[in-house]
Amino acid sequence: MIETPKLIVEAFEDGVEVEHVIVPAGRHVDASLLNAAEASRTTVFELEDAAFDKLADSKNPQAGIAVAAAPPITFDERFDTDGTILVLFDVADPGNVGTILRTAEASGVTGVVVVGGADVLGPKVIRAAAGSLHRVPIGRFEPDEPVLATLGSWKYRTLATVLDGRPHDEISVEGNICDAILFGSEAHGLPPDVVEHADVRISIPMSGRVESLNVATAAAVLAFDMRRRHGGGS
Repeated sequence: MIETPKLIVEAFEDGVEVEHVIVPAGRHVDASLLNAAEASRTTVFELEDAAFDKLADSKNPQAGIAVAAAPPITFDERFDTDGTILVLFDVADPGNVGTILRTAEASGVTGVVVVGGADVLGPKVIRAAAGSLHRVPIGRFEPDEPVLATLGSWKYRTLATVLDGRPHDEISVEGNICDAILFGSEAHGLPPDVVEHADVRISIPMSGRVESLNVATAAAVLAFDMRRRHGGGS
């Protein structure tokens, strides 16, 4: 389910298959949403306001909900294994996951991989991703799969984000290097075995008494640094 007229219109523009749109009968509905639905011949249903509010996930929903085809959460042909990717181990907060997806698109990384954590198709992730969910390739490993071994077989260098690693801007990016930057859960960080078997341990140098950054903030710093160091792309 996609909520808010803006995200639904973006889904239409991105070619997402929207099955139907639901709007509240007693409220103003954005004309752009109705026009997009009409142009694609998508059925629009009206619900009484109270029923609409119960259907929506957000507390104060805007006048529009869509049921749409989910993007593929798999390593399909969209997943380019020649660039930088972000790998999330048990990142549980859907707001963080959605923000990281949005950051991934903005910074030009070639994909995001999730291992456990929040449901990437959940409504809070969709809202936080602000449309990027349908534009960023997403892959998923089950927690018991050999993630690092598989990434290594795909020729990725794995960079584990830790508190006491090498400064990230000192890591060489010369040559044809494909990096998988690994991020851990908000509460516990990366699993110890992942840190142990990663190729490199990296940290973000910080001032003051701050020990760590929010995982979405850390992902933004490192993703955009990779973009800068690779000359504007991933």
